Amino acid sequence: MTPAPPARRLTVESPDGARIAVFDHAPDGAPTDPTLVLAHGWCLTHEAWDPVVAELRTRRPDLRIISYDQPGHGHSTVGLDRSVGLVDLGATLRAVIEATAPGDDLVLAGHSMGGMTIMALAGLDPNLLRERVRGAALVGTAAHLPGRRGIPGERLAMAALARLPSGFRGLPTTPRLTAANLFGDDPDPQAVRATARMTSRTRANVVADWYRAIMGLDLRSGLAPFASMPTEIVTGTRDRLTPVSAGRRLAALVPGATFRSVPGVGHMITYEATDLVATRIESLLDAEAASQRA
Repeated sequence: MTPAPPARRLTVESPDGARIAVFDHAPDGAPTDPTLVLAHGWCLTHEAWDPVVAELRTRRPDLRIISYDQPGHGHSTVGLDRSVGLVDLGATLRAVIEATAPGDDLVLAGHSMGGMTIMALAGLDPNLLRERVRGAALVGTAAHLPGRRGIPGERLAMAALARLPSGFRGLPTTPRLTAANLFGDDPDPQAVRATARMTSRTRANVVADWYRAIMGLDLRSGLAPFASMPTEIVTGTRDRLTPVSAGRRLAALVPGATFRSVPGVGHMITYEATDLVATRIESLLDAEAASQRA
């Protein structure tokens, strides 16, 4: 597992008062269009994208990549209100874009809750996507999850975490449990340990609050902007959180989207299928600029 090169750290304030840690992976020289913006998933941090960042920086040294920690995750603080919703994530992503790449042509990529973040932004500000986003990669994610049963004991665990003090760390786990729940066949032990570190460090109230938001997931009404741009949807066949059926349903809602299921891969696609994810993002970087679309 190759680490991402060092990035310049910035702070952006979200509309709900969270202080968002942003990581600017800028090239040594002048960057080429477009700028790639990456959003990570629930209980993870920007580091979940590090293998893809490292691969893309090798392939495209002139590419500028922006990653960030979602509210309450990693180095970012929580907002002022615990009654959070996915629309708040869309508003946070818009604030990150406005602060770091206000006039840039963009490609957006989101993993898990990060994909939901991009879809929430599409519903919140469809013109931003139509006018500036060249393409979107929605990885291991869903627009809605009808009838999802989840991992055994999941709801009881989340209810318990919601009652813990705000400073208490949530999701106690082991590499063995992490591998079983989040990875597919024969995972890299280093990737499993990195994921376990991220999930175990996320605070209990953050885990519970965003779980509640995700369980009310229904972003179908805001998907229209994706029909006007190349959209890559990628899901692992062993994904237990956002199953391959959710990826297929999402692809069916976006005319022209390309859907790919990755055999033997679980939820952590950025670790398990790094080359494939990087290649699909590269196809979006080479797509027609939003300003040139009819």
